[in-house]
Amino acid sequence: MTIQPNHDRATTGNDPLNSVRAYYLCQFVGWSVYAVFLYLLYSVRNAPGAAVGAVIWCVSGFVGTHLLWIHAKRHPRLTVPQLVRRMAFAILLVPLAMCSIQTVTDIYVLQVLKPHDLQSGALAAHFFQAVLVISLWCTLYFTAQEVRRRRAAEMEALRLALVAQAAQFQTLRSQLNPHFLFNCLNSLRELIEEDRERAMQVVTQLSELLRYTLRTDRVETVSLKEELRAVEDYLSLEKIRFEERLQLRYEIAPELFSVKVPPMLIQTLVENGLKHGIAKLQKGGELSITVQPVNGGLRIQVTNTGALSVANDSVPVGLENARERLRLIYGESASLILRAEEKDKVQAVVTIPLHPVRTRP
Repeated sequence: MTIQPNHDRATTGNDPLNSVRAYYLCQFVGWSVYAVFLYLLYSVRNAPGAAVGAVIWCVSGFVGTHLLWIHAKRHPRLTVPQLVRRMAFAILLVPLAMCSIQTVTDIYVLQVLKPHDLQSGALAAHFFQAVLVISLWCTLYFTAQEVRRRRAAEMEALRLALVAQAAQFQTLRSQLNPHFLFNCLNSLRELIEEDRERAMQVVTQLSELLRYTLRTDRVETVSLKEELRAVEDYLSLEKIRFEERLQLRYEIAPELFSVKVPPMLIQTLVENGLKHGIAKLQKGGELSITVQPVNGGLRIQVTNTGALSVANDSVPVGLENARERLRLIYGESASLILRAEEKDKVQAVVTIPLHPVRTRP
């Protein structure tokens, strides 16, 4: 199976770099405008150290909210009660720190106050002002985050819907390609004269396989038994062309036959193994299908004789289609990987949960 392994791709609708830039821009502009406002307000009142006081107040607020931003980035999946508790804590802690820094600055740096000149009413006013500012910051920031999250979810849903439509459109082309049908028809023409009973069997198998393929547009999952029956029909038809060059082996526990799997999934892996592996070998090779339970899920392994090639960046349409269908049905709980197994073996491994976690749009 000389195909390119899957590469990780960015699927998120948001650019993290642009998000960080927007945050810093809003931080600098917002706190700078606030500092200018405070300076003008203190200047009108002829307050001593107006410029330094405004800068110290806003810098401490900038640092406090920046630490809050870092904490929020490190814990992006908080529940609503957790978020409310942490916001309440921040709304109290950051203003307290701002008032403490401002008081220490006024007494020991600017020396515009004496410790005995401090009034509880003035401190309370400063604290209340800081609470309002930090509350406004939290409201704006977390509202913006929620809007971005909802927009990203909508974009992801739209992307998945488009992928589902493309997958449906490509199903017949990618999984029962014209070359396979032509080969079957050519083999059938030869069998009609040589072995009529075998020719009738081929017609029946091809008819069942086509019927099963057309059904995949209407169902999300089928039983493993149904999928394997279609795979056996497909391999029986290919066996006519490969003859002794194709050796088959199955390792499937009967109790797994009722487990649900995406239709045409195993057939896609088998077709790629034949097309990109065994078909390119003069002596042919072996193709094995193994299905086993693992960690509350199901592992499907299709191993074929061949070599894994990384000569180009292309991925067969059938495998790309299979990966997207797995994502549509199971989200991030499913995987499809290709790996070299031993010296001359290639293995496609699919891991899926026993039940879908995401329905197709």
